[in-house]
Amino acid sequence: MYQFPLEESERILRKSLASMTTEGDSFNGAIYLTNERIVFVGYLLEITNKYLEEVPLEHIEAIAPATSLWLIPNAIVLKTIRGRSLKFVVGGRDAWLNEIKLQQRNIGVR
Repeated sequence: MYQFPLEESERILRKSLASMTTEGDSFNGAIYLTNERIVFVGYLLEITNKYLEEVPLEHIEAIAPATSLWLIPNAIVLKTIRGRSLKFVVGGRDAWLNEIKLQQRNIGVR
């Protein structure tokens, strides 16, 4: 159900069910960290309209821990070099943050 094409040299490092909020829209789906990018595959309202969001790791300007419902420490806010802000609610937030930052270092970002 949550599928997306991988590049030939790309591999999935981490995946989890998640929700994403951006520009006033909220989606339920799955988040993936690959060795090249973060990919979110989700659906809005119904299962027939698929939504795909992808951010190359080198396009991440900032990434920080956040909360959902003003209290629960289970979210990540990602800001892109194009000025977009994406908020992901995901289990194991700190592990996700650490792994994203590690992968950025592995590819020479920051």
